[in-house]
Amino acid sequence: MKRYGLFILLSAMLTQSALAQKTMVPTLDQEGRKGDVARLANQKAHERFAALDKDKDGKLSRPEVEQDSAYLAEKFPERDLNSDGYLSWEEFIGHSRWEK
Repeated sequence: MKRYGLFILLSAMLTQSALAQKTMVPTLDQEGRKGDVARLANQKAHERFAALDKDKDGKLSRPEVEQDSAYLAEKFPERDLNSDGYLSWEEFIGHSRWEK
């Protein structure tokens, strides 16, 4: 009976680990439509980040965000994962799969 419980525990852990590694965010070098969409979204995100970054310091402050994006200003505390008062590129896009 102990083996069965151990088997279930290990199976659950492996499944959870596999799910944690999957993401819906495509890579930029992916072929086909998903890759095309990823590259376009990446380009638009770079343009938006650059437009919001008024002082061009590579991060977004709350005042910079509040000037142009009510949605992002509202979500600022949730997006600022390290609570430093700024949004990094990764915090802005919500993942770390696309480099700045």
